[in-house]
Amino acid sequence: MKKTIKNYCFNATQSKINELHEITKRYTSVKNEVFQRYGSVSGLQYLSYPRQIRDEWVKTKHAKKFGLQARYWKQAMEESFFTIESNWSNRFSRVKKNIYKNKNYTKDEKYYAFYLIKATDLLHKVLTFQSFNLPEIFKEKDIRRDKIHKYLKNRIRKYTGKKPHQYKQRSFMIDEGMYDVDIDNNNRLWLSVMGLIPRQRIRLLMTSKESLSGNIRIVLKGNRVEVHQTTEIETKDFIKGEARAIDKGFSEVITSSSGRKYGEQFNQLLKTESDRLSVKNKNRNKIRGLLKKYEERGDIVKTEIIKKHNLGKKKYFQQKEFNLNEIKQFINLSLNQFITEEKPAVLVTEDLAFTNWNKRFSKRVKRYFSSWLKGYLQERINYKTMLNGVQQVVVNSAYSSQVCYLCGLFGIRKGDKFYCDIHRVLNADYNAAVNILARMSDPGIGVYTPYRKVKDILQERLRLSNQDSRYSVQTGQSESERAEYV
Repeated sequence: MKKTIKNYCFNATQSKINELHEITKRYTSVKNEVFQRYGSVSGLQYLSYPRQIRDEWVKTKHAKKFGLQARYWKQAMEESFFTIESNWSNRFSRVKKNIYKNKNYTKDEKYYAFYLIKATDLLHKVLTFQSFNLPEIFKEKDIRRDKIHKYLKNRIRKYTGKKPHQYKQRSFMIDEGMYDVDIDNNNRLWLSVMGLIPRQRIRLLMTSKESLSGNIRIVLKGNRVEVHQTTEIETKDFIKGEARAIDKGFSEVITSSSGRKYGEQFNQLLKTESDRLSVKNKNRNKIRGLLKKYEERGDIVKTEIIKKHNLGKKKYFQQKEFNLNEIKQFINLSLNQFITEEKPAVLVTEDLAFTNWNKRFSKRVKRYFSSWLKGYLQERINYKTMLNGVQQVVVNSAYSSQVCYLCGLFGIRKGDKFYCDIHRVLNADYNAAVNILARMSDPGIGVYTPYRKVKDILQERLRLSNQDSRYSVQTGQSESERAEYV
């Protein structure tokens, strides 16, 4: 399991920061040129051997225009092709699923299609209408080549989006040969990074003494320099104990099926930041309107003053990042508290995509959630369960927050309250958590059961339950007697 460790630079001079920013700018330009040239079908033939492009750039001296030392632009090219290869891999996976499910092709034809997807140089010829000899293993097989080729062209064109492009110029990767680490007489850690000029390195004082090795990433956030290193960490074996389910909340981070809540000030943090951003953005929009008016008048002086003093993004994004980090820290502390105190062996969760929050919260809250929180909570749960040896089980959560866990009746959820005709008022998050826990052992509702079918199943169970109740009342049976009868 991999973990990213962050280290920070202490008091770097402005000249050093400017040089790092220039390296980042040129490094990004290399990546974008690779994306532009080889990010589509044209780069497919190089996937199996991207080094030939690097050799060509060296031979033709094409890379000189970037003004980077060779190791920098080679590292940027390698990183770019990793992204391109990942994009193609995702497309191929989707195409393979289509081919596997298609009943119009024989087993040999499907095998031929899979062969072409793996042999990217041949697939490139298919997509660019070039002829090639049929591979030896298929010569004696009855294969409709033209039909397979047409199908592959159609599917790959469907799943191919825009070429990748890196817009932000704020980071670059370096390998072990591009930096040195040493400790001075005051026991301080210094990182020396390869600069723009050969045999001259940028010497940076680190705030931590954490050792650095392998590839590291230099990240620039304004005048702050961060060093990110990915390391392998050991995970614990699965532990023994009870199963717990959790339900995401708004008043709190999560509610456990045990009834306990974790992170109960969560809503206050989110509302405060959401309201701050809302007011801030409204004021900035007013200033933009004023700027537009002065531009139309041709008042250059006032236009420049507004741009310089009122519409800057530096402090805006710094404050936003600071507040988001505070919320992330709160989420992590809440999850740590849950795992430490309840020690679950199995954690039952729903898919935390927040698809069912549309009717539960206001537009202001949903707008803020949609910006970043959707995936963060799920990613943290995945990480912490793996780290602590907790087995995670994802279940189908359809209608888990709309059904009473005690009687099975459909009720109404309003904020933190769940209203049931029989049991009156329940805690909505606790009710949902108990239903999610029950889904783990529910044979009738699988993870991929459509939500409409889930509703039909729940309604049918309720109908049968009501019939049993009426039969029990009519015959005068007690609950114990009825259970024995069933």
